[in-house]
Amino acid sequence: MNILVYSGDGVSRNSLAHTVNSLRSLVGQHYDVMKIDAKGLLTEPWEESTSLLVVPGGRDLPYVRDLNGTANDKIRNYVQSGGRFFGICAGGYYGSDRITFEQGTALEVQGSRELKFFAGECRGAVYPGFVYDSEQGASAVGITLNSEIFGQDHLGFSETKVYFNGGGYFMDAESTPGTQVLAWYKNEPGQIRHRLSSSATSGLKAAIVACQVDRGLAVLSGVHPEYDASHLDPRNPEYGPQPNVVTHLMEKEYERRMLLRSILSKMGLKLSTVEPSTNTTSILPPGAIPGIPALTPLYLASIQPSLTSQLATTLYGMTQTDNEIKEVNDTFHLVPSPLRPVPVHTPTTLPENADGDFEETVTKNIVICTDGPPASSLTPEFDMGNFFNHLQHVRQRDQSLRFGNSLLYGQVVTSTQTMLDKNFELCQSLPDGFVCNATVQVSGRGRGRNSWISPPGCLQFSMVLRHPVMAGHASAVFVQYLVALAVVESVCSLPGYEELPLKLKWPNDIYAEVPLDHPSQSQAQDAKPKMIKIGGVLVNSNFSGSEFLLVIETLLAHILVKFEQLHKQFLGGNGTGFAQFEHMYYKRWLHSDALVTLTTLTPHRRVRIRGVTLDYGLLRTVAVDDQGRDVPGGPEFRLQPDGNSFDMLKGLITMKT
Repeated sequence: MNILVYSGDGVSRNSLAHTVNSLRSLVGQHYDVMKIDAKGLLTEPWEESTSLLVVPGGRDLPYVRDLNGTANDKIRNYVQSGGRFFGICAGGYYGSDRITFEQGTALEVQGSRELKFFAGECRGAVYPGFVYDSEQGASAVGITLNSEIFGQDHLGFSETKVYFNGGGYFMDAESTPGTQVLAWYKNEPGQIRHRLSSSATSGLKAAIVACQVDRGLAVLSGVHPEYDASHLDPRNPEYGPQPNVVTHLMEKEYERRMLLRSILSKMGLKLSTVEPSTNTTSILPPGAIPGIPALTPLYLASIQPSLTSQLATTLYGMTQTDNEIKEVNDTFHLVPSPLRPVPVHTPTTLPENADGDFEETVTKNIVICTDGPPASSLTPEFDMGNFFNHLQHVRQRDQSLRFGNSLLYGQVVTSTQTMLDKNFELCQSLPDGFVCNATVQVSGRGRGRNSWISPPGCLQFSMVLRHPVMAGHASAVFVQYLVALAVVESVCSLPGYEELPLKLKWPNDIYAEVPLDHPSQSQAQDAKPKMIKIGGVLVNSNFSGSEFLLVIETLLAHILVKFEQLHKQFLGGNGTGFAQFEHMYYKRWLHSDALVTLTTLTPHRRVRIRGVTLDYGLLRTVAVDDQGRDVPGGPEFRLQPDGNSFDMLKGLITMKT
């Protein structure tokens, strides 16, 4: 399931970055935290795969301009149907029935809003000094928690300080139907505007509220519980009007994190294991992102040391200063074979214009192991020496194979696929069959806007493949099919796994049949096996000269040898192309004669899956009548693998934008 963070026009880049990284650190591998813009909310079928929609701070008016109408209808229907919404600062204003902002000033904004999760007015800014796109109005403000709501969490504190910059308060929240106040602003003398609230109960202004919306829940906040003080720069001159802002926030960083964690938990989200700390004034190490492991060095080695030396010559030729390769997406620092462990990477502050993926800005160390694979103590989760020994053993019958001869491994990386695909000059310089492997990816990539979640125990790698453009009978579109087939065939060739029920889902996913949990007698007789996704294939292409430069992401092991064998056969095969693999492919795939509904057509059309075309690898379907019978002479529909999304469990094919 996904957590979507709105990233459209008007969103503050700082707020977006803090929101994405705080969420990732707290939910760990339970959810895929992804950004989505106005077009995505409007056109994509995001609702059923989303556990939480977050609208961060920024400017409210662009949200109104881009989301009013259909997009807001989708958001509200999603929440009413049981979804969750988290609006922060501008997102809190936006989720209210009415807003009043900076009344009587040049920044004044007033009006009604469509979502109306809070059935009242959000008014601000609570504290003076707000300036758009600036930290001049930022401050560390005190809030008081609602003990009736947070008391059972045993947080160890009833008051704390959090980042504030222009947020509002929720008028009459305590008397508004369906609303609970989670926290109030503290009445701090000489700071807060309009100190008297219309709330007769507490005399305080509501800073964070939870609103029941039919079967769903919306939490709206005027403060920023997502801002991680360890990523704020205390030297920023814009903090001048409010000295020691970062210091005050750092003193309360643990409390902020526990507060946000408690809010997300009360919204029903699964969270990663809490840090073992009870010190309410503890300060996190600078640059550490709780819940997200720090990036580790990358080790470059080969099956023969001479290959590593050749690669080293190429890479050093790309350096500019201080043995650094500055590429489009990443900066790499080349390090000779280490005599001692290389330090891990820990960013200290959010870089300027960060947008939520600031791990990409950290310089990555590449340790060049010209004397052979590194000691296993340096790569405890993956023994590179054992890998090369195993590769040689599997290749015994064909010594001409070369995929996997050189390997770049990191225990914790951003994304193996991104490091190759988004750094084109580096990728061009790497040999055919070069592999980038990792134990943990903190921002792995999947199809479309999807990220690849990297739980423990996954086998994940990317490989450079040079596929000739002029091989007309061997279209590059089939590469993803061959990789998926290689995974399944190689796993099922291992002793003890011959009967493992692995299946292929069009276009590039790998599933396993598993028995139902404690089925009843009728279920055992009638129910279909439960299908669990266990792998996926991503192929991105860059065109260079007479070749497609492809990066393939999936699992690892015997797969390299099996895929290289299939690819060589594919390029040869007397011009038969993918036809020579049809029997092997259809033996494994899930969809033979399956009935599905095409939602890409208006009106929707019921069709039967017939297979994959041999020219462009399109999914071939034919029309059926109301009884599921083929329509003689009826239309045939062909679907592109990269333009459609197949919901196998619901029998739906939808457009993927």
